Amino acid sequence: MLWVQNYKKITNFVTITQKSMKKILFLSALAMVSMYALAANEYTLEEIRDQWQTRNIKVAGASAQPGIIQLLTAFQNVWGAYVIDPVLQKAKDPKFTKWEDDEYGGGITVDRKNGYVCLDSGGGDGGFMEACVWRRDNGHRLLALVLGQPVDPEIEFVCFYDYDPKTSTLYPEKWAEEEFQPLDRSHHVSYNLPQKGKDFIVSEYDIDLQTSINHVFTWDGNKHHFSHLSINELKYGYRWFSSKETQYLTELTHIALVTLPGQTETFYVLGDDDKEEGMVAIACYKGNIELVGINDDITGHKLSFYPNVIVTHAEINDYTSYAFLKDGGVDVMITEYPTLGANGQPKITIDGWDNLTEEEARQKIKSLGQPVQIKPQWRKVKIWTQNDL
Repeated sequence: MLWVQNYKKITNFVTITQKSMKKILFLSALAMVSMYALAANEYTLEEIRDQWQTRNIKVAGASAQPGIIQLLTAFQNVWGAYVIDPVLQKAKDPKFTKWEDDEYGGGITVDRKNGYVCLDSGGGDGGFMEACVWRRDNGHRLLALVLGQPVDPEIEFVCFYDYDPKTSTLYPEKWAEEEFQPLDRSHHVSYNLPQKGKDFIVSEYDIDLQTSINHVFTWDGNKHHFSHLSINELKYGYRWFSSKETQYLTELTHIALVTLPGQTETFYVLGDDDKEEGMVAIACYKGNIELVGINDDITGHKLSFYPNVIVTHAEINDYTSYAFLKDGGVDVMITEYPTLGANGQPKITIDGWDNLTEEEARQKIKSLGQPVQIKPQWRKVKIWTQNDL
């Protein structure tokens, strides 16, 4: 869900202008509603997160197929989550579908037809929520709610309930969490419910990649199962990938985190179906993600891994690049060109380390030792381009 991704990217420094003052007034009004809900029910989001699985919820006056508002109201009558109250207030109007904050983004959505509602904070400090319903093959329904707030404290969690029409009761249910294997446990995790479609998505936001790594769980008519990873628009440095590079990336089908000997941090590798034949390595360099190694027949590049170093030899242009790693990123880049320098040796360019001389660079290259074998723990991935979105 785009608004969940947006609030994680806001900067830490805000200049208060007339527009931002209006935003503060809007958030203050939402906070007043929030305080009222908390005062009436005395449950914070932290308490709901820790206790929601301990209670079944009776749905008063429910039919065999209750709608999203009826199920959400039943949940709210028990827990009184402050982020739900603004949605239910809007839903009192049976014709209400959507309110948008055109100036700042965000708003409230009530989609009864598709069984979906949400409160979008628009990247502000307010809380947020999302809920949807799936129809199960056995006549039951599955209700999911995502509740969260970005500050005081930062929190986000998901609740699942099975609705049994025979008892008109919501029963807490665990989702396929054992199938969720994050690539990096330091990433912020968010949960995204579908307004249309049936996929449940768990996202890791990678600040280096500047994008979300989406774990897609598909629906089998009864429950969700992990299917694949999805990544939107990889970019590196100060530019988008070129069209040729983007086309090559979209053909890569697997992703893994790799740690080389002598390293404790990790970097990404992407591979095709053969993995060994087509592979790229990307890592953080000077605060930006960079393509630091590539192995493919199209451009004639050959990729090798050494302790702490990623080496790419370009057969067509006959140059070799060395990416020396440190703390999970690239510490220094050295490129060796075939053009001979004044001393009759191949010319070397050094980027990012002013105190390193050419002779020291040559010593670094000589000290690489033997290439090392890497055995990535591959995960299936789909790389999306702008044309796919």
